[in-house]
Amino acid sequence: MANDQPRADRERLDAYTARADEIDDGVRALLDRLDLSRTDAVHERTIDALMGVCRAADALRALAVGDIDSANEASKSMHEYARKALG
Repeated sequence: MANDQPRADRERLDAYTARADEIDDGVRALLDRLDLSRTDAVHERTIDALMGVCRAADALRALAVGDIDSANEASKSMHEYARKALG
């Protein structure tokens, strides 16, 4: 049983990292579809929302390696982007 912890840690790392990669891939796909020359308020809120999502991926990666400080920082940043996106 004592040897199960490293395996569980590795599985958590792999799962969190895979999910973060999926999030980043989704954001990239959305960015490819956006007109990045726009500067109107709706577009700015959309960009803020996408930045918040990217910070969520950063938080997952930090949690995967046990970096609580970085996960907290990414979560706070995610909150700020969400606040901006919601107006």
